[in-house]
Amino acid sequence: MPENVFNENVDYLISALKDVEKRDAMSAELNKMKAYQKKLSKNIATEEKSISDEIATTIKKRKQEISDSYDDRLDDNRARKKKVANKRDKKKNQRMNERISDETKDIRKNNRELEVEMKTVLKKNKVPTTCASSLYFIMFAAKGASEIGLMLLTYVIYFAGIPAGVMMLVKKLVLEDKKDINMAFWCVLIVAVLVILQFIIYFVVYNMTKVKHGDVIKQIRAIRDKIKANDKQMNAIKNSINKDKDESVYKLDAFDEKLADLDDEADDISEEKKSALKVFENETKQLIIDEINGRRLQTVEDMKSEKKELEDKISNGEKKYSDKVLQITNQYAPYLGEDLCKQDKLSDLIALMEDGQAETVSEAISLYKGQKSSK
Repeated sequence: MPENVFNENVDYLISALKDVEKRDAMSAELNKMKAYQKKLSKNIATEEKSISDEIATTIKKRKQEISDSYDDRLDDNRARKKKVANKRDKKKNQRMNERISDETKDIRKNNRELEVEMKTVLKKNKVPTTCASSLYFIMFAAKGASEIGLMLLTYVIYFAGIPAGVMMLVKKLVLEDKKDINMAFWCVLIVAVLVILQFIIYFVVYNMTKVKHGDVIKQIRAIRDKIKANDKQMNAIKNSINKDKDESVYKLDAFDEKLADLDDEADDISEEKKSALKVFENETKQLIIDEINGRRLQTVEDMKSEKKELEDKISNGEKKYSDKVLQITNQYAPYLGEDLCKQDKLSDLIALMEDGQAETVSEAISLYKGQKSSK
C-alpha cells in the first residue's frame, strides 16, 4: 500500500474500479442464484404437493371404484329380492283371500238365502222393499245403541237440516228480491210448513208400514239380525286368518327359499367387499403410492440435488463476496470513502485524470466534489 494514496496516479483508481466491479458482479450473481434458489424451493414444494394430491386422489378414486362395484351388485340383489317379496305377498294375499272365501262360503250362502227370504216376505205381504233398508230401520225401528245414535242424527238432519237448507235457498233465490216484506215471518213460515209436511210424511210412512205390517217388520228385523250376525262371524273369521302367523298353509316355500338364497348372496357380496377393501388398504394402496412416487419423485430429487449444489455455490459465493467487500473496505474506503467506492463515481474520477484535469487522486477527488457542489 503506498504511503500517500492521495498522491497516486490513475492506476490506483483503475485498480479500485476493477475490485468494485468484481464486488458488484459477485453481488449480482449471488442475487441471481438466490432468486433461482427461491424458485427451486417453490417448484419442489409445488411438485411434492402435486404428488401428494395425485396419490390421495388416485387412492380415493380406486377405493371408490371397488366400493361402487360391490354396491351395484348389492343394489341388484336388493331389487331382485324386492321383486320376489312382492310376488310372495301377492301370492299370499291371493291364497289368503281364497282361504277366507272357502271358510266363509257357507255363511255367505246362508246370507244369500236370508236375503231371498226377506224379499219373499216383503213381496208376499205387499210391503215396499225400502222397508228392508238400513235407513228405514234407523228411522222407524231403531234397536241398540248404534242405531239409536244414528236415528237421533237422522232426525236432526231430516227435521232441522233439510228445512233450514230449503229456507236459506228460498230466501236467497226468492225473498231477497222482495221489498216491504217481513223476512223473519216468511222464514219461520217456510220452516214451519216444511216441518209439518215432514211430520205428516213421517207418520204416513210409519202407519202404512210399521203399524199396518208390524209382524212383517218384525220378521224382517229378525232376518236382518241373522244377516248382521253372519257378517260379524265372517269378519271374525277374516280377522283370525289375517292375524294367523302360520303361513305354511299358503305354500310359499319356493319364495322363501329364493329369498333365503338372495340373503346368502347379499352376505357373500358384503364379505367380498370387506375383503377387497382390506386387500386394497393392506396391499394395493402401497402399490399405488410406490408407482406414483417411482414415476414422479425423481424429478423432485433432481431439483433437490440442484438446489443443494446451488446452496453450496451461494455459500462459497457469499464467502468470496464478503472477502471482496472487506478488501474494498480496508483498501479503498478509508481513503476514498464509502460514497466514492462505486462504479459510476470511480469512472468519473478516472475520466478526470485521463482528461488531464487532475494528476493525483487527491486533485481528482477535489475537482469531482467541487463540480458536484457547483451543480
